[in-house]
Amino acid sequence: MAKIKVKINAPAPSIETIHQYRNFNRFMDQYKKYYSTIGIRDMLYNDRKKLVFIVIIILFLMLLLFVDDLHGTESEKHEKSKIERLD
Repeated sequence: MAKIKVKINAPAPSIETIHQYRNFNRFMDQYKKYYSTIGIRDMLYNDRKKLVFIVIIILFLMLLLFVDDLHGTESEKHEKSKIERLD
């Protein structure tokens, strides 16, 4: 478990520090970056784990779709062979 350092009697930050984090233009730039397709694409390319996870899920879903089709064709062949044997 991570240890968290808590300052109980921490001094108040200076006014310059407070105004530094109240920059509305920087906030809007970050908002536009992360909620646009270019920003989302950049985040995925920078974080390789998420990108690989999404690719694996897509491959798994495609595998499920095609495996059902393969099993369906095999079962039809077995049913036809049973019918032919009875004739």
